[in-house]
Amino acid sequence: MKGLNVFRIIAYHSISNMKKQFIILATISLLVFTQSFAQKKGGKDPVLLKFDKESVTKSEFERVYQKNNGGYVVAATHTPAQFREYLNLYINFKRKVFEAEEAGLDKTPSFLTEYNNYKKQLAQPYLSAKEVEERLIQEAFQRSKYTMNASHLLLMIDEGASPEDTLSVYNKIMGYRDSVLKFGKNFEEIAQKHSQDPSAKDNKGNLGYFNVFDMVYPFESAVYNTAVGQLSMPVRTKFGYHILKVNDKISVEGTKRASHIIIRIGDRYSAKDSVEAEAKIKEIYQKLKSGSDFAELAKQYSDDPSTASKGGDLGTTRLLPALEERKLKLGQGQYTDPFKTQFGWHILKVTEVATPTTIESARNDLKRRIERDTRSQISKQSLITKLKKDNNFALNKANASKFRQNVGQNFPAGAWTKSEYKDSADFKLELFRLADGKGKVTLSRSLQDFVNYYTKSHPRFNKMTPEQAADAAIAQFADQELLAFEEERLPEKNPDYKALLREYRDGILLFTLMEQKVWKKAVEDSVGLKAFYETNKAQFQANEMVDAIEFRTIDESIIKEVERLLKEGNAPKVVDSTINATASSTLKIRRTMQTYEKGKNEAATNVFAMSVGDRSEIIKDNEFYKIYVVEKKYQAGIKPFEKAKSECITKYQDNLEKTWLQSLEKKYPAKVDEKVFGNLYKK
Repeated sequence: MKGLNVFRIIAYHSISNMKKQFIILATISLLVFTQSFAQKKGGKDPVLLKFDKESVTKSEFERVYQKNNGGYVVAATHTPAQFREYLNLYINFKRKVFEAEEAGLDKTPSFLTEYNNYKKQLAQPYLSAKEVEERLIQEAFQRSKYTMNASHLLLMIDEGASPEDTLSVYNKIMGYRDSVLKFGKNFEEIAQKHSQDPSAKDNKGNLGYFNVFDMVYPFESAVYNTAVGQLSMPVRTKFGYHILKVNDKISVEGTKRASHIIIRIGDRYSAKDSVEAEAKIKEIYQKLKSGSDFAELAKQYSDDPSTASKGGDLGTTRLLPALEERKLKLGQGQYTDPFKTQFGWHILKVTEVATPTTIESARNDLKRRIERDTRSQISKQSLITKLKKDNNFALNKANASKFRQNVGQNFPAGAWTKSEYKDSADFKLELFRLADGKGKVTLSRSLQDFVNYYTKSHPRFNKMTPEQAADAAIAQFADQELLAFEEERLPEKNPDYKALLREYRDGILLFTLMEQKVWKKAVEDSVGLKAFYETNKAQFQANEMVDAIEFRTIDESIIKEVERLLKEGNAPKVVDSTINATASSTLKIRRTMQTYEKGKNEAATNVFAMSVGDRSEIIKDNEFYKIYVVEKKYQAGIKPFEKAKSECITKYQDNLEKTWLQSLEKKYPAKVDEKVFGNLYKK
């Protein structure tokens, strides 16, 4: 049955790496299903499940079930047996959470820190103006249909620069623009000479091909709103002022996935100089043209370890300019001739061209990317404006002015201290307040609250006057407090958020408890693990096994050289180093230690008839040539402990959890209302 992994426990290997993944699996985002069933409309929500300390209603269980089983429509077609299986897992889940609470894990500093971090992250999607968010989604989707190529000229200026300095830089960059449009100067030459982007010295300002989200939002907007061959007006970003020239605009039929093979140069890589690197990439290219599989060649020979194991897969992200430009011009299944970049010699292949997406299928991904992008501030600022209106925000201008006039010169640098202020009695004065529709104050913040914020965060406002910096800091503080006020009210205003928050909380507790009771114990309790193995040896049966050194290559001449060296009595390690040092081909040998079980690897079948120290004949296995050297043999029967250890850890975990759950069942009895159970997903 699909969907049960929300409560299943996987073998403990690296808690630090799996924790976040586990918590996400244990909560499965409500973005997939956002309708809340916390309360039945027009009727009472019956209780399905009762514990001594908590009850679970029919609609609450249905919400959890459908969220992890394909949504309401799919879940409604499931059988009572499927509901029962999931309910049993859910009961065990709740018992573990109760146990964690009783142990006080929800009160520990580490839990509270982690929970509050998740809480803040989970709140972000709900802290936006929905109508603005929708406009940004529509805009991003339309832009995603095109890949742009643009050049720019940058003059840097600090975000907090004075109006005078800002105007000076603006006039200067307008002068460069006029040089091109009015006096016919070459844009690329001006960019190379005057741009403060260091890369312009080499690329003359050309940024290559890019798509939506690849550049900061103001720059991106200027590019997409400027016609090919035209220059933009100056555009301001956090880096300074830019003028840009759009060089190309390519319609994107579908997202392209690419793979590559790279031969790099250096002591750490297979090619020691440029001549050897070129020879090797050309040899690989010839094999590719002769029909060899690109992914297998990448696994064997690519000097990019992060992609080689995946057949050279680079995914669908934007690549380096030299690679991206070639990717754009390739169709599905096509690959380039060998080409050189500053990183080495490459062959690039487009492995997949996705069908163009619809806005509905792209919506969730676009929404997530917008939330991580600076354009999210547009939506957030719209929300702040709305919150101020809805909550009758009132800034006490007189008190704010009094503070502004008395701050010192250190304020813009974030180095001001309250001891510099003339009259600390002013700190008791109100700075701003919120009120409900009846005028009742719902939030009030004083100058002291603001001073605490400043001395803790040390905001900087370079090149502003102290008065300007004070106004900017007060505005930041007010925005922060408004969002915090709204965040605290989210659980009551939004049932989906409340449920998601509870599930993340329970997920953290469940992980922590499982770590203590099962995962760590199974790995670290070596005595208990060995005792479990000795008691349950019959569970660790295997056919005859062999440890063998495998020599593997796709070059027949090299495998024959391996065979000759082995016949002469050379040790496998010596054979390996000798081949790598003297082979005429640039594609050399691979030597690994393998464990084979009889009947489970056809290519290695003959090793079971060999004695320790024997070597096999040359074996042809698809495109590979292989020779095996037997290191150790194991009789059929019970696996030695070291060979069974990984499997033993998993079984020991299962046993520990089973025993633990039996004790929890007695401690936290559960009662299911069978009548309510029989009406799951029935009106």
